[in-house]
Amino acid sequence: MLPPRRHTLVVLLTALLIGGCSGTTSTTPSPQTTAAARSCGQSFENAAAPAGYVRVGALGLHPAPAGAATELSRFVTVRFAGGALSPQAQAVLTRLGAQTIGPPNPHGAQAFILRPGVDPLRAADALRGVPGVLAAGPVAYRYPLGVPQFPDDPLFNKLNQWDMFAINMPAAWGISEGSPSVRIAVIDTGYDTHNPDLAGKVDDAVVFDLGTGQPDEACTVQDNDGHGTDVSGLAAADTNNLTDVSGVGWNVHLLEARVFPYGNNTAASTIDIAAAIDWAVQHGAKVINLSLGSGTPDPVYEEPAVAAALKAGVTVVAAAGNDGQDLIDYPAADPGVIAVGASAICGDTPNTPGTGAECVASYSNYGPQLALVAPGGNGQKNCTTQSCVDYLQWIENLDSTTGPFREQVGLFAGTSQATPHVSGAAALLLSVDPALTPAQVRSTLMSTADNIGSPHQGAGRLDVDRALAAVP
Repeated sequence: MLPPRRHTLVVLLTALLIGGCSGTTSTTPSPQTTAAARSCGQSFENAAAPAGYVRVGALGLHPAPAGAATELSRFVTVRFAGGALSPQAQAVLTRLGAQTIGPPNPHGAQAFILRPGVDPLRAADALRGVPGVLAAGPVAYRYPLGVPQFPDDPLFNKLNQWDMFAINMPAAWGISEGSPSVRIAVIDTGYDTHNPDLAGKVDDAVVFDLGTGQPDEACTVQDNDGHGTDVSGLAAADTNNLTDVSGVGWNVHLLEARVFPYGNNTAASTIDIAAAIDWAVQHGAKVINLSLGSGTPDPVYEEPAVAAALKAGVTVVAAAGNDGQDLIDYPAADPGVIAVGASAICGDTPNTPGTGAECVASYSNYGPQLALVAPGGNGQKNCTTQSCVDYLQWIENLDSTTGPFREQVGLFAGTSQATPHVSGAAALLLSVDPALTPAQVRSTLMSTADNIGSPHQGAGRLDVDRALAAVP
């Protein structure tokens, strides 16, 4: 069990209620004051990746056993009308040097082995249209798919990471664990370069915190707040590495842009956010995660940057906001963006999985522009010690070791936490079919969402297994 987080709980609950780093209440996340505003004097270095840990993305389609495909490729299959071999078909099969390997099955289908060097595709073409032949083709291969995957991360269970089970991640990972070539850009408070569950997952990073849209080369991307680290972990923490938690995008990689300045300025400029979006597109992002927002649109900088990203084929996912009102924050409300609300567990017996019902969190914004909801938790009032924590009310994932509480794992709640679940799911879809457009990703996630019976759920609650199964 992790050490007590009573301080974390106080800050995160406060943030949930007044608009801080746990998901925003119609404001951008509010980083805590952890460094001088412009000193950038502290240096950080990346932690080494776990020794010997290399995984290749599995797309749920595995090669046939050695030798099997070579032998089976000499077969052609034919279905005969009435199950009877016609003289015309016999003539073609003889010309092909084909020999039957058994009688027709109850549906009139029969398999033939061809002489060496005969292409089964050409053989099938020669048989199609011959009198008495209903269908012809080579042998089709099927391989094991959809075997549920349960990573070995110690906190991956139905209590600590109930959110991963709610969106059916074990079954989803049986279809795809994601590809390292697919990158999610997290535009936030940075990431903890010391956190072992992000080591090796970040391909590139940048800082835009000057309010001018220019990169801040004097500053580090290190997350001194925890919000960006948490979002990054939910989207794509290093998974199956015997460390802490799992992330939706098991093998997916990350790009990181810190747009929140250190010090007392708790807001990020939309000029910087727009620059980070452009940077992410230029550096190969396929998904952009924006767990930030406010009620004010920016048609000058941010909205055109979002539109350009979508036009470039990049899926953009953003938090709906935490006002509990019929409105969607920007940039989630921008056209084409996947606006994400938060689901939660309601009426549970504390720390007893399976005893509550899914609901839409009371703080979650809603409205016609809401695409869907994903786990964001409820948070807890009047709970400031670990003894009263109900883990089913929180989203447990990574925190920053240089944040206020200097921990690798923490408890958060908000639409900020719901959003990276969807970003990770989008990355898995793109791992299976890189040709999917942002509109197709959005429609697939919405059409396969689960109905949890709330008028504020948008299309429903994210179901990653159903979404992946819907990809041809």
